[in-house]
This record gives sequence, C-alpha cells and structure tokens, in this order.
Amino acid sequence: MAKNLFTFDGLTSKLSEEFAWRRKELTILKNKIPRDKNPVQSVFLRSAIPFLYAHWEGFVKVTLSCYLEFVSNKYLKHNELKYSFVALSLQNKLGQLDVNSIISKTKIIESLISDFPKQSNIPKKNVINTKSNLKFDVFQEILFILDLEDSFFNSKASLINDLVETRNHIAHGEYLSIDYDTYIEFHNDIIALLENIKTKIENCALEEKYKIASA
Repeated sequence: MAKNLFTFDGLTSKLSEEFAWRRKELTILKNKIPRDKNPVQSVFLRSAIPFLYAHWEGFVKVTLSCYLEFVSNKYLKHNELKYSFVALSLQNKLGQLDVNSIISKTKIIESLISDFPKQSNIPKKNVINTKSNLKFDVFQEILFILDLEDSFFNSKASLINDLVETRNHIAHGEYLSIDYDTYIEFHNDIIALLENIKTKIENCALEEKYKIASA
C-alpha cells in the first residue's frame, strides 16, 4: 500500500488516482462499443461486463484498504475509536478465548476494560475480503467493519447483485445476450457508485468519523 497514507492529503491523492485510471479505462471501452446491434457489439458487450465488475471489485478492495490503513496509522487509543475498529484491533486476542464458560466470559470483560485505554493496533492486511464475488451483502459487511454504511449504498443493492450475477454467467462460459442500454446503465451506475465510495471515505477521513467522539 502507499507509504503516504498517514495524512489526509495522501489518502485523497491515492483515492483520486484509483478513481481516475479506472474511470478512464471504462470510458475508453464504452466508447469503443458500436451503438448499432451487430455481432461485434455483442462480443464487446459480453466482454465489457466482466471488465466492469473487475473495476468494481478492485476499486472497493483498494480504496477501503487504504482507508483502513489510514485509520490504523493514527494509532489511536481504543477508547478513541468506533467499536468496529476496536474489534479489529483486539480480534486476535479475543479469538483465543473460549466464551462457553463464565470464567472465559469474565476474562473477556477484564481484557476489554484493561485494553480500552491502550493504543490500538488495527491490522492492515487480509481484512478487506471481497471473496472474489462482491455481492451487496459482502460489500455491506465491509462497510460495517469500517463504519462507512450509507443509505445511498443500500439503494444500490439490486444494481450490485445484478452486475455480479451477470458477470458470473459470462465468466462461467454461459451465453448471455447483453442489451446495449442495459450495459450503459450498468456503466453509469457503477461509475457513480465508485465516486460515491471515494467521497464517503474522504468525508469520513476529514471529519474523523472513525473516532467515537464523532458518533
């Protein structure tokens, strides 16, 4: 990951870079697709869907990993962070405890209380898992982990699931005819979704929404 993710400017620079090159590639491909229905258009449309999905998954994984690293690099105390980040910081320690006994449950409480004033150590690797099949429920889980949930993203659940399902049919070698207008709608909606993810991250970073005081 980028070395300058300690600052807001470094984060926004990385996010802008990610968005710009992906939008450029997607736009170039869109402009190459013939508007008139013919065999060439059909091939382009079928190829464009997996390409669009790849940028969707790639953008989510990279940008949300950047935000996670940005928050981790703050090295805030647990009592300064939103609970989801505290859970990430303490997950290895808590995962070692057996919660089936009252003794273990007591130890968990003791551990949480004693660790709350301590500096966090939020892991940066292998946290943002798109599961190579970034449906809305997977995306929503990632948003929850980073406290980035938003009503706009919820309104795009059907779009995201439709893109994933269409991509899976094509990627698995099935013949699926794609209508030009349907593809354009996918393209425009995904570009808008990527931009909104970028804006959401930037706003949360600027306003320090990862802090418990911002709740």
